[in-house]
Amino acid sequence: MKIQLLREFLLLSERLNFTRAAQKLHITQPVLSRHMKELEEYVGAALFLRDTHQVTLTSAGHRLASEVRKILHQYDESMTAVRTFTGSSRRRLSIAFLGEAIRQTLVARVEDFRQQHNDVVVECRDCELEEVLALLDAGECDIGFLIRPNFMPQRAGYAALSFQTDPLCVAVNRQHPLAQHATVSLRDAARWPVIRVDPREFALSEQYSTRFLSARGIDFTLCKEFPNLKSCCFDLELNAREVLFMPRHRGYLLGENSVLLPLTEQDCWFSLELVWSLRNRNPCVELFSHTFSRNMRCQATTA
Repeated sequence: MKIQLLREFLLLSERLNFTRAAQKLHITQPVLSRHMKELEEYVGAALFLRDTHQVTLTSAGHRLASEVRKILHQYDESMTAVRTFTGSSRRRLSIAFLGEAIRQTLVARVEDFRQQHNDVVVECRDCELEEVLALLDAGECDIGFLIRPNFMPQRAGYAALSFQTDPLCVAVNRQHPLAQHATVSLRDAARWPVIRVDPREFALSEQYSTRFLSARGIDFTLCKEFPNLKSCCFDLELNAREVLFMPRHRGYLLGENSVLLPLTEQDCWFSLELVWSLRNRNPCVELFSHTFSRNMRCQATTA
């Protein structure tokens, strides 16, 4: 039995949708159906129950899915060990990413890539923004998953593939007068004392926060600067008159005594991007970017 047949079955057992699973596997739905029929004949039992509304696993299907996960894990581990021993596993891809902003997307995309190119060793590092940029500049990582304000131009000598946007928001204490508003304008928020990360600790602090104000000619009062965003969020818990500008995805840093408010302006956002240096000659970079781009198109088609 081909190992790919087991991979197809496992994906279908998780998606429970023949059309979407086929698109994910880059095959047609009739081909996937035929493969599953062959697997059922080989096993000697029905694996799926299908009607006009849904697809479900039979008890045999549940049991096989559990066993197939073990088989594929052991197969991938064994092949990696053999290739490492023989020296044939020389293709590597190093990825640096920004924690919670990217984690969910990265896990899914790396898993897709590994399934299609299991001879490539993928290494991932969770870093702060400036560290990712330094690693890319030094050639110590091949690809960076970054977040960039929409007004900031792309870095010279780099290619980028945007895959998501994240809006700028305003964080305030729950006792702040703005906390009861459904949305807040930049100008209204700027009437209150602003806090941000100290540019001496994060060189791009201004671009990622108050530049959204200054670029529009909005005056503001900067009252405090802190070593990092966590410290800013903690201070917000204790002060009912300050405001903090931050990307929506960082809202998990806020305490129970703070709230994150969307802006009325629709043109204040960050671009989440896959970035790599044009000087990088690792062929796996192009391979990963093409796989990533293709999966994005498939996801957009099925959405």
